[in-house]
Amino acid sequence: MYSHITAFEVKLRLWEAQLAAGQFMHFPRIVACAPDDVDLNTCVGVVTSLREEFASRFTGVRPLALGFKLFTSPFDFPVDEAPAPLQMELVELQCNDELKAKYHTASPLSFLRDLVLPSNKFPNYIEHVKRIGAIFGSTYCCEQLFSKMKYTKSRIRSQLSDRHLNDILLLSTSSIDPDI
Repeated sequence: MYSHITAFEVKLRLWEAQLAAGQFMHFPRIVACAPDDVDLNTCVGVVTSLREEFASRFTGVRPLALGFKLFTSPFDFPVDEAPAPLQMELVELQCNDELKAKYHTASPLSFLRDLVLPSNKFPNYIEHVKRIGAIFGSTYCCEQLFSKMKYTKSRIRSQLSDRHLNDILLLSTSSIDPDI
């Protein structure tokens, strides 16, 4: 995720510099306009304000970048860059060929979800994985709820009262199986 943020920031800086220099390779709409119709200062200003807004919105993500990288690629993570409590566990993890093979045949999330690492061998790494996973767990639940709400409202809204819609959403997002 963090690499996508960084890549977008680099693109914005590139576009800003190219617009300021009058290069429109990445802006076919501007190329199609008459030169007198384009105010370059306004275009540069828009990209600059977009870059600044983007940077300000993701300031909270930057300190978490190493944690994300450790979460997504523990076998490629440089041990000396890891937090001190995780370093010895990371060495053990990276030297375990069986775990490494399993990791490369599965996605990082399914590896961490399905494979139970020995908690006595990797307690700090497991705690790190839980902490990073919890960041996205609530977001996933919200996205899932809105998706189900949109589907329910579009399909059968005309036949439902607000109370029934609320009950359907509660049942569809609950982990408890109804006993009907």
